[in-house]
Amino acid sequence: MVTNEHFIGQTLVAVSVVEDKEFTGEELCYDKVQLLFQDTAITLLPLADTDEIEISKETHTNFSAVDTPSSWHDLIGQKLMTVWVCKNDQGYQDQVIFAFDNLHPSIAFLAEGSVLKAFRYEQISRNESKVVSVSCGVKN
Repeated sequence: MVTNEHFIGQTLVAVSVVEDKEFTGEELCYDKVQLLFQDTAITLLPLADTDEIEISKETHTNFSAVDTPSSWHDLIGQKLMTVWVCKNDQGYQDQVIFAFDNLHPSIAFLAEGSVLKAFRYEQISRNESKVVSVSCGVKN
């Protein structure tokens, strides 16, 4: 387990991913995700035995050859503000949430089915939270 204070406040310079080739559905699944900061790499790996996320840290790594996928470009250059490492009701560390440039969640990684799945966060606007009622007419 990596303690969060080592990379809080650092700027994200690249993201490296290894996509899982076994899942053929629409969901994008990863075998490895690396968040690369100025002098630190945070690596996320799924643990197949427990569906947990292993978090490790490397320092002084060369990131010059990393080709960040286009779906991650909006996070590049943003400062990491906070990290939540979550445990489920059985005590397994199966989710990690990162907040970039502000204190609300930006992206989460969930270990499920021996892979990592990524989820983006967006705030719900006032118009989206209204309940829409639909009435159905019945003909006699």
